[in-house]
Amino acid sequence: MLLLSGLVLFFNVSGASAVTTNNINVTNHTKTTVASQATVKTSFTPSQIGAASSKVKSYYEKNNKLPCYVTINNKNVTMPQFLQLISDDIYQLSNKKTTSITLKNVTAPSNPVENLKSGQLTKTEYINLAKITRSYIYANGKAPNYENCSLGKIKYQNLIYSFSKILAFQAANNRLPNYDSVAPFSKTSTTNKISSNALASVDSIGYAEAKFRDVQGQSSASVMDKCGYGDCWADSSWLYNKLSAAGIPVRIMSTTSGGIYYLHRWVEINTGNGWQTWNYAKYNSQHYSALGSGHYVVKSSV
Repeated sequence: MLLLSGLVLFFNVSGASAVTTNNINVTNHTKTTVASQATVKTSFTPSQIGAASSKVKSYYEKNNKLPCYVTINNKNVTMPQFLQLISDDIYQLSNKKTTSITLKNVTAPSNPVENLKSGQLTKTEYINLAKITRSYIYANGKAPNYENCSLGKIKYQNLIYSFSKILAFQAANNRLPNYDSVAPFSKTSTTNKISSNALASVDSIGYAEAKFRDVQGQSSASVMDKCGYGDCWADSSWLYNKLSAAGIPVRIMSTTSGGIYYLHRWVEINTGNGWQTWNYAKYNSQHYSALGSGHYVVKSSV
């Protein structure tokens, strides 16, 4: 019979002693074995992380902020932990690996800051950004305040959004994108009140935009204003300039999976009820609304 210290428990064994957990000393007539507390590790597959990335991307683009957590396989994962998963996933996908990734304990950064220009990061650049983010998290047990890239300092929240976009694209297309478009992370909430004068100007801007003809290859908003025609880039820039000047939160959107329209641009506005695609049909606009999938923010006024 065996006597376990701290518990009155008797049972018969034959041969070698079995290993148990919970730091219980297991004693037989020949030796004493100390079994350590079993550590339960949580791991997620790249497909699960990709699906979660799509959720986080969509949440931000609708609410102009990140969620507190994302649920993956019935487990709530905090945003610092999620940054570990997505930076890990991008790094291993770049190395042609698709193994499950173990979730770490990661704390939030102390003071995220950003000094970033809008632009594009090449595939090599964003993979390196994921690599250094991953290395920081593993070395420090917390998410970084920011990381440096060719466009400046990209803050913690923007790392999460940018990496989520990349993995959402990968989930939809079974490959990493050739580049990642980044812009300064929004600083204001979508719940900000819009003045009545600003709201009144929306329709006048909409009907003014409707007169512009859709002509491909002319991408300047100022030329469109003078000559009366331009492509979706000119049109989205014109709307962005007019709406932001009127005090309406506005952002230019594009798509990474639009087929022949993969460079198409349009605008979204937020008048207090979350981000909504500009109502081109209401004003009989000659330009197109949202197309394709893999939508991302090119430029935002907030």
